[in-house]
Amino acid sequence: MDRKVAFLYAFLFLLFFILWLRVGYLQIFDSDNLTRQALASTTKGVVKPERGLIFDADGNKLAANISKSDIYVDTRVLAKAKDREKEVQKLKRFALKSLDMTEAQFDARMKKSGHVPLKQNVERSVALRLKDSDIPGVVVEDFEARTYPNNDLASLVIGFAAKDGDGRYGIEKYYDDILRLAPTFGKKTNNQLPIQAGANLKLTISESLQRKVEDCLDTHQEKKHAHRMTAIVQDTQTGAIRAMASTDDYDLNHPYSPTTKEQKAVWKDLKSEQQAKILFDNWRNFSVSDTYEPGSTFKTITAAAALEENTTNPKKHYYCTGYVRDIPGVTITCTSLPNPHGDITMDKAFSESCNVTFVNIARELSKEGLFKYIQAFGFGEVTGIDLPAEQKGIVPKSVNEINEARLATMSYGHGIAVTPVQMVTAISAVANGGYLLKPYVVDEVQDVSGNVLVKQGRTVRRQVISESTSETMRTLLMHVVDHGTGTMGAVNRYHVGGKTGTAGKVSDTGGYEKDKYISSFVSVAPIEDPKYTVLVIVEEPEGDYFGGTVAAPIASEIMAAALQEGDVTPTGSDQSKKVKKVIVPDVKNMLLEDAGKVLTDAGLKFNMASENVGDFGMVIKQAPEAGTEVDENTIVDLKIDPNDGKERSVPNFQGKTKKEVEKILESSKLDYVLEGEGTVVSQEPLAGELLPKGEKIHIRFEADVNDKKSDKQNNTNNGNTVSKEKTNRARRKGHSN
Repeated sequence: MDRKVAFLYAFLFLLFFILWLRVGYLQIFDSDNLTRQALASTTKGVVKPERGLIFDADGNKLAANISKSDIYVDTRVLAKAKDREKEVQKLKRFALKSLDMTEAQFDARMKKSGHVPLKQNVERSVALRLKDSDIPGVVVEDFEARTYPNNDLASLVIGFAAKDGDGRYGIEKYYDDILRLAPTFGKKTNNQLPIQAGANLKLTISESLQRKVEDCLDTHQEKKHAHRMTAIVQDTQTGAIRAMASTDDYDLNHPYSPTTKEQKAVWKDLKSEQQAKILFDNWRNFSVSDTYEPGSTFKTITAAAALEENTTNPKKHYYCTGYVRDIPGVTITCTSLPNPHGDITMDKAFSESCNVTFVNIARELSKEGLFKYIQAFGFGEVTGIDLPAEQKGIVPKSVNEINEARLATMSYGHGIAVTPVQMVTAISAVANGGYLLKPYVVDEVQDVSGNVLVKQGRTVRRQVISESTSETMRTLLMHVVDHGTGTMGAVNRYHVGGKTGTAGKVSDTGGYEKDKYISSFVSVAPIEDPKYTVLVIVEEPEGDYFGGTVAAPIASEIMAAALQEGDVTPTGSDQSKKVKKVIVPDVKNMLLEDAGKVLTDAGLKFNMASENVGDFGMVIKQAPEAGTEVDENTIVDLKIDPNDGKERSVPNFQGKTKKEVEKILESSKLDYVLEGEGTVVSQEPLAGELLPKGEKIHIRFEADVNDKKSDKQNNTNNGNTVSKEKTNRARRKGHSN
């Protein structure tokens, strides 16, 4: 009995030992093969649905599918080949010629043992040629890959699908489930898994218009060297997005590659988390996922709210002194300085963008009234657009957060942050009869046969203002383009309405970044029955930064393209040959008062965008630039340096009389020497140069030829030199440079 038990135990031990050896062998030496067989057996008979396609509004393909392959080599199998060296060399020749591999890359892979990836994401036809060569150990795995025929066109809207089939960003992400598998909408299916393909999407975006918008932005980007330019074209009456673009787009077929020269230069030196951050920034759609200060384009909202509440009307009079000084610790200046508007009507204040008037309009409306319409126009909430990662913006959460200073600054679009899609949708509401619409980018969901499963269209979220207020606002917007700050946003043969905006760029640490601005322009056309709303935003342009001269011309080009694309009948006459043209004079380094006079004499208007002017303020930038041919009455935007720091620049005194120069310098608290009589013929330092500390300004005058005789009779002092030497020099010395 004991021998039988011992024999049984010995047999069981031997059996388990054999099983243990077999399991060990399978796990160690044949695991890759078993895993692949297991995967093959579990997927046998199941057909993965093909991802749906994406088309533009005209049926052009924007996203499709293509068969790709991953190539692997089992180096252990290859090593056991009958003629190993011959097979390896055969594989190497193919890899170097057809797989774009280097000899070093190939050799490194061959040194590894096991199931080694040779090349991934290979064209199916290339992989089949290798498969047909019957090289031992070569394995080809096929998969369906996403391809984008237009590379970077509308990339921020479309997004991309990764190799695993997951939609990443854009429409690919938002409609991922529908693109994977078309909805059945209650249709009965059998017990088997559905084999239908994913649904196709037809967009509201036109490929041709999108391309024109992107080309326009790229062209102006080269000129202005801006950080980023963004544009949206929306159907004013339905909310459909006809084009949405930014200059920081990327190649959808290579989404994990750096996009700019700067990124490419440092890419290999960056850590993976740094690369990931850059890629996320590349993929993010600024129009939906970022915010900006709208500046004076927001006056459109303030005006519409006040008109609707009947606290103002187009012919109501206001008075602009150039300043708002009754807010403790805050001084607000008007863009009209040094010549404040004085008595001005509401409609003219809108067309000339008078800050002082709009502060008063907001006060009449009250903080409760302005807050009501900020919410009503959709700021502070998502629009519901069918794109991922939409932001709400930054607005007051309640009336209690609005003090006197914030009420004043919000009236002209400062101290509030909105998304571009919020802004364009709100402007559409102002122009379309007052209806706030839901913006959308997918027009139809279709099955593989083209049958419409879902049809999107005009969705009214609420009516914000009345039809009559909307009609009044369209007239005000048209005046801005006809003879206000937005003349460069005009489109020949169409009546266009618009509004300019210029705002400082908000710093991540609070306040505003020095010398960094956001220029914007929003327009609607044709104004009689608006078809399109266009918003253009230019971040950190180089040189000129005013909305009327930087963003408005871009918006004009885009609006013209949209009207042509939509075959919209012209509503105006041909104005191209009727407008008198003038050349913009050079007013740089002039005192503001002098610059204003020169521009006015030339038949132009001017707009002062600086917050602080100062008694000795000088023009340091102008837009349009000197020498530019523009329409008569065009507004020239001026940037003013208050010139009141420790280091002070010398203005241009050329052509001024001695009396005029003395009057200016007496208030400047600077030392100077004047020589001669008549008008200024030379000065040192030159205009625009800094006055060295402790030095004097030397200015020489000469009389006109006709006045020289009288000059000799009336001026007999030694050398005709006047030197300013006051007895209170010690007290004044601290103000001299």
